[in-house]
Amino acid sequence: MTTLNPRNWPRLPDWFDPHEGRRSPREINREVLERSCMAVAFCLCFAALAPPDLMPFAFAGLLFLAGIASISLAVLRGDQPLAVHLTAWDKAALLFTASLALRLWLGPLPVN
Repeated sequence: MTTLNPRNWPRLPDWFDPHEGRRSPREINREVLERSCMAVAFCLCFAALAPPDLMPFAFAGLLFLAGIASISLAVLRGDQPLAVHLTAWDKAALLFTASLALRLWLGPLPVN
């Protein structure tokens, strides 16, 4: 019987690994931007399930929720908000900005 050796445990997934010092900042930036684009695409896909007149409002709400999820990930990973490369904090700021811009552009919610 072998003893418990934590060094043989598998690594954390790349998206959750707080030790990103092994990769270049350019590669990290590209991955953060890719994840941001994927989050926007998923929000758009799920917003498309709403009625046509409410779809943009659903999209703005889902972008806001994706921003909250990104902040949660940043806290769990222990990302530094002022790092030299993009982090989950920057992804959250991008999602919140897109949500706010869309909401301001749409105006008030239509009343039926």
